Amino acid sequence: MHKPLQLDGIAKTIKSLCTPLKLFKIDTDQIEVLVCISLSMVPILKREYIEMKEACIAKNININLKNSKIILTKLLLSFLKRINEIDEALIEKGYDY
Repeated sequence: MHKPLQLDGIAKTIKSLCTPLKLFKIDTDQIEVLVCISLSMVPILKREYIEMKEACIAKNININLKNSKIILTKLLLSFLKRINEIDEALIEKGYDY
């Protein structure tokens, strides 16, 4: 079994690598949050894809180029819904971006 990614450590590393951007008045804290959120979405999208694939198999739907448009649309909508939830949570916690 894989060791879980240390998202916080990766995000802090990216933040420290972006330190020179402070010369251009770019907030590296926002970059850190963005990287952390982005990396945490990868396993979620993978899990949702697997669930959708299993649902198609259970319903005896062939996964081909014609049906991939429907699957990708559903994944995109699910992804946008999750982004909206994260955005609302950040606003409720007072994170100003």
